[in-house]
Amino acid sequence: MTTTIALLVFLSLSPFAGREEGEMVQKEEYVSVTAKLSHDGVHGGSSFRAALLVNIRRGWHINSASPSDENLIATSASFFPPPGLSVTGVRYPRGELKRFAFSDTPLDVYEGSVVIVLRITAAAGMKPGACLLPVDISYQACTSDVCLAPATVKVVIPVQVLPPEVTPAPVNQGLFGGSTDE
Repeated sequence: MTTTIALLVFLSLSPFAGREEGEMVQKEEYVSVTAKLSHDGVHGGSSFRAALLVNIRRGWHINSASPSDENLIATSASFFPPPGLSVTGVRYPRGELKRFAFSDTPLDVYEGSVVIVLRITAAAGMKPGACLLPVDISYQACTSDVCLAPATVKVVIPVQVLPPEVTPAPVNQGLFGGSTDE
């Protein structure tokens, strides 16, 4: 009985508890990141998409992936794929030019929510099973008065490699639409 209770407590505290399939959230004080998948799995030799939903605390901004000043810290994603997985494409959103009292020129920033879209490919011959794709989102959070030290949010994208006889099912169609990724 004690083991069952301990297991239930552990599962309820798990970062996957209460999440939709293909979703993992990591929260930080100023930026949170949610990873969502286009399909519930992938076959070896195929690709699918993932989206990193970056939510920025109200009243704050982060520099875009292409800041308007070379001295600013760009928002960037770093990937640490396990053997057999690779990130074969990354699409950052456009920033928005905003004026701030501390700068003579407008800055290219993200505010509110933005989506970074990835294409993930599983190598041909990859064995079925679960694997994890760690991602670091690096950014610098600022208000109109202050910039904090650069920071990183870590998130893990859970990937299920499916056996050939199982067809990957679309998920999160509101985000990805009904297109196939294979």
